[in-house]
Amino acid sequence: AQPPPKSPQQSPHHRGIMPAAIIEFVDVTVNVGGVTADKFAFGIPIGVFTFTSTISPDRQHGPFFSLAEVVADGFSSIAEPAIYAWASAVFSQGDGVDSLLIGQQTAGDAGDYTVTMDAIEAEGSDTWYITNIESRADADVADVAAWTESRDKIAIFQSDDAGLVAALALQGFGYNRSALIYHDDDSEYLDGAWTSSGGGLNLDTPGGVGIWAYRSLSGVPFDDVTGTFANSIYGADANLYGRNKGLSFTSKGTMASGRFIDTTTTVDWVKLRTEEAVLETFVNAGTKVPYTNAGISIIVGSVQGVLDQGVSFGHFSGDAPPTVSAPDVSEVSTADKTNRVLSLTAQATLAGAIQKLELTINLAF
Repeated sequence: AQPPPKSPQQSPHHRGIMPAAIIEFVDVTVNVGGVTADKFAFGIPIGVFTFTSTISPDRQHGPFFSLAEVVADGFSSIAEPAIYAWASAVFSQGDGVDSLLIGQQTAGDAGDYTVTMDAIEAEGSDTWYITNIESRADADVADVAAWTESRDKIAIFQSDDAGLVAALALQGFGYNRSALIYHDDDSEYLDGAWTSSGGGLNLDTPGGVGIWAYRSLSGVPFDDVTGTFANSIYGADANLYGRNKGLSFTSKGTMASGRFIDTTTTVDWVKLRTEEAVLETFVNAGTKVPYTNAGISIIVGSVQGVLDQGVSFGHFSGDAPPTVSAPDVSEVSTADKTNRVLSLTAQATLAGAIQKLELTINLAF
């Protein structure tokens, strides 16, 4: 028997294949507090670096499933120390991701990260979810953040700038898909370690959803900052790997907008999984899904199944179970029936997380 084919995320041979847009078949909009948001694949980071490859002309190298594979492809600590250090930080996390990609910025890009990211994306947009970059320059961070905001991905940056210039700039744009973490040493890849630990959260397993705060990281020292400076970091909606009560951990796990990172990943998760479930229903229907109340119920069941999984996995609250609202077929317009379009709405409550305790203790004799 032949082994099953690899998914497009695993196999570089699928790169460059651009299928018809999913919205031609399933058009899912996810609203968080009235704001429209998007989706995509999870837990696979790409580190974008400048290097000269003698192995392959591809802009995406990998996927790699171990540091040994990274070294075997020419990215050793001697040949490419920055790439090696980043990959080492990624693979050093016990709770981290299983694989990574290495993206290439070439001399022909002239240092323009927008050009670089476009070229990397052209070889496959569905191969990674989280972006790190080699550069710590404010302008480069701003370019990649702007590029990321219009896509179904997130980006994690780091900076040693005590003025928090990059963080304040991202905050000013209100970006929901870019997070910046302060670190006092640009040569250490705290961004890779944090990306791996956060990206290693399994969004598709019972209780698998977690937060990006309170992550303990391996191989990267914590930043010993004053309380005043820590508050400045938080005030810029940036993040910190600090130490308190003898414990080292990340805080507070937010995007530049102040939205928590796990909120964005849940938004992405429900959109992607709903697209997959409904498209699978259409393909596996055998003949068709009829435009009847019975057919409407089939589609409702597909959507409800994803939402119910969302409760089990920790995305949504079970205290207010998700629901799907559907019309009776007699209420559907002739135009929608003619065009074979079914419009549904669904409601779910984010499970969220408790990240701070405010406690008053009253003592009496």
